[in-house]
Amino acid sequence: MTVFTVATIEEVRFPSALIVGVRKGGTRALLDAIALHPKVRIVRRETHFFDSNYSLGFDWYREQMPEVENEDEVVIEKTPAYFTNENVPKRVFEMDPNMKLILIVRHPVYRTVSDFTQVYYNKLEQNKTLPVLSLEAFRTNEAGIETINMEYKPMTNSLYDIHISKWLKYFKIENFLFVNGDVFRANPLHEVENTDQLATTSF
Repeated sequence: MTVFTVATIEEVRFPSALIVGVRKGGTRALLDAIALHPKVRIVRRETHFFDSNYSLGFDWYREQMPEVENEDEVVIEKTPAYFTNENVPKRVFEMDPNMKLILIVRHPVYRTVSDFTQVYYNKLEQNKTLPVLSLEAFRTNEAGIETINMEYKPMTNSLYDIHISKWLKYFKIENFLFVNGDVFRANPLHEVENTDQLATTSF
């Protein structure tokens, strides 16, 4: 008996969707959950292409992508630092103006505390001076008024409106899929079901 096999052609292509943030919002858990979909292929590590590694070029970026076998498969890359970097929206748009953008957000206070906690323990492990959140997050101006320290990233990373406005200069709101990170933590299945549309990348 002759057995015939169907050959598959594997290729590497750029992502059609990006998880752009937010840091400490649950991006890794979300990526792993989305990866359960049979038509989704994910980039396992954060490439930081559009923020830190842009100078390496698009050939390098393509080499970081997983292989796909079918035309209807979706490639997704995750780098949470993209959301707050002012250079990234323009760079993404220039590569693909139809890029789908996924943003998982948490309550800004909870996200800030989580971000600060990671910074705190990183410094603890490195035997560095430990930060105090109230001293790092706020500054008192000459008038004696306490204001947000706009140079402290754990704080400014939670100012979602500032960052999303920079993305909306290039992309329509329809390009975005917003995921409630607090709901995702409590009921991940509910939020993952809302991402099924990623299979067709038509939000």
